[in-house]
Amino acid sequence: MPFDVSQATDRLRHLHGDALAFRRALLDVAFAAGCPVSEQAVALEHGDAVTLRMASPSTAAEPPALRLAVLDLDPPGRAGQWSAELDSLGGPALAQTWAVALHALVHTAGAQPWELLYTRGPALGVPGYVRERLAQTPSTIQLVACPSQPTRGEPLDGVALTLRRAENLWRLPACDWTAALSVEGPDALLHLRTWLRTLAGAWTLHELAQRSAGPLTAILRAEQPLGPPPGIALRELSAPPRLAFPVNDALLAWPQAWLPQPTAVQTLPDGLWLAGLTPPVVDDAALPGHSGALALEWQIEPVARSAAGQVLIAVSTAEALGPVAAGLEGPIWRLPGASEVDLAVRGLSARLAGQFTAQRA
Repeated sequence: MPFDVSQATDRLRHLHGDALAFRRALLDVAFAAGCPVSEQAVALEHGDAVTLRMASPSTAAEPPALRLAVLDLDPPGRAGQWSAELDSLGGPALAQTWAVALHALVHTAGAQPWELLYTRGPALGVPGYVRERLAQTPSTIQLVACPSQPTRGEPLDGVALTLRRAENLWRLPACDWTAALSVEGPDALLHLRTWLRTLAGAWTLHELAQRSAGPLTAILRAEQPLGPPPGIALRELSAPPRLAFPVNDALLAWPQAWLPQPTAVQTLPDGLWLAGLTPPVVDDAALPGHSGALALEWQIEPVARSAAGQVLIAVSTAEALGPVAAGLEGPIWRLPGASEVDLAVRGLSARLAGQFTAQRA
């Protein structure tokens, strides 16, 4: 036995949030399997992507009889975790799926050539990168883990919006009170904008930011002390930090109709960057290009697709709901969740044995 699959999956789940330690753990498992391995890293606009390629010894001499792929997407914002109904798109369960597949291939394939790909990177970028790399190759089977919570598995687009001003010229109002604010929840940006519009006096907002797994935070300056409204935490700062340009105009110009619930927010030197997931945006959608003095730059690409026609391996129909990472258009095999490693190994081994038998026939 080249490696203990339960021990390997436990380690990969534990280290998934630490990029460097996780990469080392992946390579440890790959080397323990005793098969040829290669690694490729590429810098994408919204973060780095890494592909680990495992192959049977015979693959170098002939095309693989079977190609399997795992796509592990990181949520928009480069940090954080997917919600439970979307964790079939990326996370520790996808790393487990890769380890289960590697173990099953080593013990099942025999002399049959095969190839196993594992790609991890940002949800905005990786699907397009994978689609471009594998577009001319034979059909690839995508391995997917069951989500923690069943969903309808509808397709989703990733949307990134940059709001830029042509000039950073600002006459700041006299504001003697400064506070750090924090807002929780999926509607944090809308809640904050709605409240700021009710303020009677002058105010400026700075360093607006949000990561996928954290709250929306910012620095607020105001003419006079403000009481914390429901759902917004305010903490007065006795020694206000040096602040960059405010984002009042960008926040008020945010086109909520096209990006209703951003999951990642970042202040730019000349504006604001927002990202999130939406239902598919049609190609000829009338996306606004300007809002006041701000130019709006859009980036839209498929992140998730429906798993219609998927093949289930040792799972029930009720467990099989959830979206699938976009990028590959071939068949899908879905494995059970993290608590069913042995079941997944047996189910995938049986499916692989049948696949190789059919190809020999």
